[in-house]
Amino acid sequence: GTGRGYFTVGFSQIDFDELNSRLTAKGYPEFSGNLITLGGGGHAIINKLVIGGQGNAYLGSNEEAKIGDDRYETSVAAAAGFFNIGYLLYSKNGLCIYPLLGLGGGGMTMKIVDQTSPSFDEVLDNPKRNTSLTTGGFLLDVSVGMDYLIKMEEDENGYGGIVIGLRAGYTMALNKGDWALETIKITGGPDIGITGPYVRLLFGGGGTSNY
Repeated sequence: GTGRGYFTVGFSQIDFDELNSRLTAKGYPEFSGNLITLGGGGHAIINKLVIGGQGNAYLGSNEEAKIGDDRYETSVAAAAGFFNIGYLLYSKNGLCIYPLLGLGGGGMTMKIVDQTSPSFDEVLDNPKRNTSLTTGGFLLDVSVGMDYLIKMEEDENGYGGIVIGLRAGYTMALNKGDWALETIKITGGPDIGITGPYVRLLFGGGGTSNY
């Protein structure tokens, strides 16, 4: 059996076109669909079966908006987690190549923060100065992974070492949930989800047992 765990860093694209069209109509700037992802995961290989999981945070951009005399900062971010199952296509000299199918869920948050400096009494009179809108749903992830184990230690029980690798795939929202403001349902929101391609680098460790 083989086990590997790793930290991931990469690049992903999410289609924000519908959200951006709603923002620009109200004077807010667009969000870039290019996001940095940070996360981690791991998997075990039993015979040819690959079983594991992963989680990733999507770090979007912060934008400045000026509407009338008011200044706002807008931001968008997302997070997702998956259970993965796959098949080991190739394994030789520490190199493994495998396709993966992941099922999971994720959510997206958009924040609008009032940047105007109010007095204390103005805050008491109008405390609704920050807005956090969320949406989420079930996700499907299809990817191909490739990683290489650099041997550091080896004995009669097996060997272990450093893992480096690459994973590329596509995430698709199976359903796109309603928007919410805290616990209050928001109607008429843009129909978006965590959908788009990605590529990630893997760094971590692992080992193989002879038992």
